[in-house]
Amino acid sequence: MCLAAATGLAVSAMLLTNTTHPPAGANPLLIMLSGQSWDFLFTPVLLGAVIIVLLGKSMHKLQLRLQKST
Repeated sequence: MCLAAATGLAVSAMLLTNTTHPPAGANPLLIMLSGQSWDFLFTPVLLGAVIIVLLGKSMHKLQLRLQKST
């Protein structure tokens, strides 16, 4: 019941604020339902998030550099 209420509130808040759904939004649900430890949250999830941010920043810098050269 609590999981359904939390999911409903989160989706409602995203709709009201016109927020984009995070790509890894299901991670907390998967971790909770599968009974994983906190190590699972930090190792693949945090590592993946850091890699995505670094790639995004690199792509942004590359796009800016390409725009300036044209």
